[in-house]
Amino acid sequence: MFESFYASHAQHPGLLLASAVLGYVIARRAFSGRHASVRRAAAALFLLACVDAWFSADEVIGIGRLPGSAPTWVTLAFVLLGDLRYLLAAESLRGDGRVEITTRGLLRALGWMLVVPIASELVVSFALVSAEPRVLFLVYELLFVALIVLRRPYVEARLGSPEAIRWHRALDRLALAWYASWSLADALILGLPGEASDVGFLVRLLPNALYYGAMPAVLARAAPRSAE
Repeated sequence: MFESFYASHAQHPGLLLASAVLGYVIARRAFSGRHASVRRAAAALFLLACVDAWFSADEVIGIGRLPGSAPTWVTLAFVLLGDLRYLLAAESLRGDGRVEITTRGLLRALGWMLVVPIASELVVSFALVSAEPRVLFLVYELLFVALIVLRRPYVEARLGSPEAIRWHRALDRLALAWYASWSLADALILGLPGEASDVGFLVRLLPNALYYGAMPAVLARAAPRSAE
């Protein structure tokens, strides 16, 4: 039952777009007293989530099924962009409440973005020797949880100020919530027998909603007040 809903347009893009809209509405309610760059960043994150939810569906509304291997590459691109938006925060948040993206910061975030995809492919191909896609998903999710935890000294050194560190920790908690929940869901799908594994698809709905909807809201609500 839950797997059928998970694969339907009601979930993707329906639930995901609804989550994105709700998250942006919550973000807008927190805009007062925040720097204009926070408002711009929240709007950009909202637009990215909407395009992702629409274009990465199996059947793209208004277009149909993408040809050949295009769906795989589109999905991969949005996974990487989804990771990048979080990883870029360590390079861009400022203690005075600004979001400032620099070329060097973007390049550093792009480097971090490649760590988990490469590591997960190596683990699955050479350690686990598995061709099951969901095993790759689970390894990816667990490695990203580890990356969030292990990067903390780097993040604190990059951000410097206590205000920026507190701001980023709110995003850390969000990213941990969605990757830990996904890993639990995929462990249930892989580990439970027969129809019992269907509950994993129910669990997956929560991190999906957080992934598409929560980041603009958390970014805005956790941002330090600006003197602007």
